[in-house]
Amino acid sequence: MIKIFVESGVNDARQHGKRTTNEQDFIEKVISLYFPKKEFGKDYLVVGVGGWTNLPNVVSEFKQNTDDGGNNLVVFDADTSQNSGGFIKRKEEIEVLKKQEELDFGLFLWPDNRSDGDFEMLLSQIINEKHRCLLDCFEKFEKDIRAHDPKEEKYITPGRKAKMYTYLDLHKKSGIEQEMIKKGFGLFNNSEYWNLNAEAISPLVDFFARYFGTTTEI
Repeated sequence: MIKIFVESGVNDARQHGKRTTNEQDFIEKVISLYFPKKEFGKDYLVVGVGGWTNLPNVVSEFKQNTDDGGNNLVVFDADTSQNSGGFIKRKEEIEVLKKQEELDFGLFLWPDNRSDGDFEMLLSQIINEKHRCLLDCFEKFEKDIRAHDPKEEKYITPGRKAKMYTYLDLHKKSGIEQEMIKKGFGLFNNSEYWNLNAEAISPLVDFFARYFGTTTEI
């Protein structure tokens, strides 16, 4: 069994009536596209940790899966210096924990396993390009807010997570799609919104290929 540990807390999401999180849904869609022979629940699972600092709370699950002959993968945000992170810093912190707890796992940090950033930064790189104007409008909106409140004393400038939620929310969608979003799905298999063939996904696919085997030609 391959267990993929992600930051988003699936159990926390379910307390709010959701079935999954965008992060988990995205990983499942990428695997189903590039490694279609791998079955969720049989060949792999995605485990929500609820924040990178909660990694110590699942040490026993790591070790049990290793003892059972499985592979553990950690897919977390690299973050930036603005939230006390950054690719180099976050990688070093996780590697220290890995050594201290004598864990065995492969590590990938969003967005591309070499840059500062997060899951939402990758999403911004794989939107359907014909809708790029929506993100351009959002960025103008952010600039206007900062112009009115340069010291951020009155307003909070929306972050990337809000930007990507707004991007998806702005599209006219069917009732079924609306319900799927409420349950935590990001509609990642809909090419009208997302391009899962984008070059930006290649680092993640290459990382998974080390454990899942040869990819399917897209």
